[in-house]
Amino acid sequence: MSFTHTFPYGGYEIKVLHKQDVLDCIDNNIIDKEIALEVIKNCEIDATNFLKEGRWAGIPFIGNIRIPKLTQKLISDEVQSALSNAKETMDTHSYLLFKKAIEHETGQEVDRERRYKYLVSKFVGKNPKYFKYLSKKYGAKGARIICFTFSKPFMIYEQLQTND
Repeated sequence: MSFTHTFPYGGYEIKVLHKQDVLDCIDNNIIDKEIALEVIKNCEIDATNFLKEGRWAGIPFIGNIRIPKLTQKLISDEVQSALSNAKETMDTHSYLLFKKAIEHETGQEVDRERRYKYLVSKFVGKNPKYFKYLSKKYGAKGARIICFTFSKPFMIYEQLQTND
């Protein structure tokens, strides 16, 4: 089932394996089932660590999963400590209003971050040389801030062009 593929221009050869080849290799080489269980356990531990860090985790036969950014921020230590302090000091009605306000504010913060990243990436995608120049002159953060400020009128101009 496996075959060898040679890339053009470089001549690199790679061996392409299918899922069944990997399973056959495990069956032939791993005699002790405890080793196979340890491999699976290690994959599970890695997936949970990725999810705790807020990164994507790929799980075989299931797909990719991640925790949404809003949920990550809501379960952070800062928010949880603020909510626990508020629960101790406030009555039930005030606490529920406070909790709802924090959730709303955090949601808006996540949306602002998402929009910022989108506008900067859109501007940088259309002006990569200018971004490289700015990052050399002002650093990566400064270049992103400048690109963000330039992207606002740029996006408005782009919308006007599409409406005409």
